[in-house]
Amino acid sequence: MEIDRLFGLPAHPLLVHLPVVMVPLAALVAVVFAVRPRWLDRFGWVLVAVAGAGALGALLAAGSGEALEGQLRADGERITPAIHEHAELGDTARTIAVVFFFVVLGVVLVRWYARRRAGSGDVLSLVRSTAGAVLAAVLLVACAGAAMYTMVKAGHQGAKVVWEDDSP
Repeated sequence: MEIDRLFGLPAHPLLVHLPVVMVPLAALVAVVFAVRPRWLDRFGWVLVAVAGAGALGALLAAGSGEALEGQLRADGERITPAIHEHAELGDTARTIAVVFFFVVLGVVLVRWYARRRAGSGDVLSLVRSTAGAVLAAVLLVACAGAAMYTMVKAGHQGAKVVWEDDSP
C-alpha cells in the first residue's frame, strides 16, 4: 500500500504516528491482559481492534515510506545508510506488527470459542485450563515485546534520520 501524499504533504511523516502509538499501546494492554486473563476474556475484542489499527498503520506507514524513498531517489537525493537502516527496521516492524495482530486475534478467538463451548470434554478444555491461560500469556507477552521493540527501534532510527545532522 503506497500512499504518496496526504493534504499536500508527504504521507509518511503523518502516517507513522498511527503505528507508533497503537502498537505499543496494544502491547502494553496485551501484557496486562496476560496477567489478568479475565480481563482478556471481557475486553479482548478491544485489544484486537487496537492491535489491528496498529497493524494497519504499520502497513500504511511502510508503504508511504517506500513511496517517499522512491520520490527522494527520483529527485536525485542521496539515500544515506541511516535512511536505508530506517527502511529495513520499518519493514521488520511492519511484519512483526501484523504477526502480533494475528496472535492477538487468534488468542481472543480461541478463548471466546472455548468459553462458548464450556462443558465439552475436548481439546478446548486445555484452553480453559490454567495451562491454557499460561500459554496464551506467554504468546501475548512474547509477541507484544517483539512488536514494541521493533516499533520503537524503527521510530528511533526515523527520528535520528530527521533530527541528526549527518553532514561531514
